[in-house]
Amino acid sequence: MAGIQGISGIPEPVQERPASIRDRKRDESLTTTSSDQVGFSSAAQEAATAAQYVQVAKSSTDVRADRVAAAKQNIENGSYKQPEILQQLAQNLMKFFE
Repeated sequence: MAGIQGISGIPEPVQERPASIRDRKRDESLTTTSSDQVGFSSAAQEAATAAQYVQVAKSSTDVRADRVAAAKQNIENGSYKQPEILQQLAQNLMKFFE
């Protein structure tokens, strides 16, 4: 049997697949599982943890305004630039991150 070979560069029409094959292919594509994964960098995880700590600190009712004001004053006048004070401050802060 002879088929049309195409006219002026237009290809011959292709028959559509039978419904049973078409449906099987569609079902296979729906049942296959994907191996896509999402990961977060350690910097992003640390930033999220820090943001959680800030949120907890903001919502906490036991923040002492007088101590916060004194700490701000010490930062402004440079008291915290002494190595022994920085060491003690770092030790006190690490209690909250362990």
